[in-house]
Amino acid sequence: MAILGARYTVDVDRTIRKSNILLRLFLCFDIFFLISAIVNLVWFSPAQAHDEILGPYRRHILLCMIGFFTTSFICNSLAIYGVSSWKRGFILPWLVFFSAVKIFLALAFISNVLNRPLNLDQLFLLLLLMSIMSAWRHMQVHYILMGLPRPSFVITDVEGNNGKPNERDLPPKYEDVAEIPPKYDEATMKPSEP
Repeated sequence: MAILGARYTVDVDRTIRKSNILLRLFLCFDIFFLISAIVNLVWFSPAQAHDEILGPYRRHILLCMIGFFTTSFICNSLAIYGVSSWKRGFILPWLVFFSAVKIFLALAFISNVLNRPLNLDQLFLLLLLMSIMSAWRHMQVHYILMGLPRPSFVITDVEGNNGKPNERDLPPKYEDVAEIPPKYDEATMKPSEP
């Protein structure tokens, strides 16, 4: 456990596990959206561009999506490496990139609330903003923890050696036992009669 300030205590092992899960989840999202955007771009027919809602901007939107998720993929990969090797410099690109994402989502949410009536898009933006803010705060705590010395993970086998590497935990010898077994009551020693 690490103590941060006067009132915060953090379980380092738990934070590391959560960071790995979070970053791998973000990496899966990146891979999914990259593949879907590339497939959509490859199968994109310019003749259908004017019939759809996005119209002629579809290709540009897909290229922007590919650029965004490629950048996110690189930042998540660097952060995974930084968490596993305990090098905090590799988490900085993730923190900077997702700070920009937080700012963009907050501005989009404010603009949507001010310019449109209450709708489901606003709820989706709010949930997305809150989840990104929560993930960013978790990674910020992890970055601060990485400023402390790296924790050493000691695994001891409780049943096998009680933390002593080369000794066996044998039962005591009969000669070493000083206590005499208790005498039993005669009522318990008699065989039960039918």
